[in-house]
Amino acid sequence: MKQPRTLALSLLIGLSALYSTGCKTTCSDCGCTRSTRTIVGETAWIAIDEIDHAIEARIDTGARTTSIHAIDMQIEGAAKDFDANIGKPISFTIVDAAGKTFKMSSTINGVTTVRNAQGTEQRYSVPMTLTWSGISKPIEVNLRDRSAMTYKLLIGRDWLSTDFLCNVDIAEAKPQ
Repeated sequence: MKQPRTLALSLLIGLSALYSTGCKTTCSDCGCTRSTRTIVGETAWIAIDEIDHAIEARIDTGARTTSIHAIDMQIEGAAKDFDANIGKPISFTIVDAAGKTFKMSSTINGVTTVRNAQGTEQRYSVPMTLTWSGISKPIEVNLRDRSAMTYKLLIGRDWLSTDFLCNVDIAEAKPQ
């Protein structure tokens, strides 16, 4: 006859299923299906491969897209209409929280319309590869002046999707 599980054991099994990197098939222990995801805290030091530098980022599951602090945007042959600039070369400066600057050039891949507390605005998006915990993901990152923000990189669901789960109780230490 099967012994009833105690509350503590049930909680332990539930938490281990949540934090496990598990498999993508049916689990033989509990019969559930789990995806392979890495747990990330409310902040993380995310490496931007194109500039070979990590920036402390805020993980925001409420944000659909990832945004980075970019200033001095210069578009070659710029048009007034945002959509008319898609496919054009853009140069800009990324600034981290310490004020260190990084010049970058890319191609505008799209225009993102963002709704936030300040209203609705259009932002250019460019391809970047962001890396954390050994996982590199190429995504579209929108460019915005985030000088008033504490975190110069905001990670949205587009980067978290399929690889990460966010646990806001985890705070990440500054990298060595």
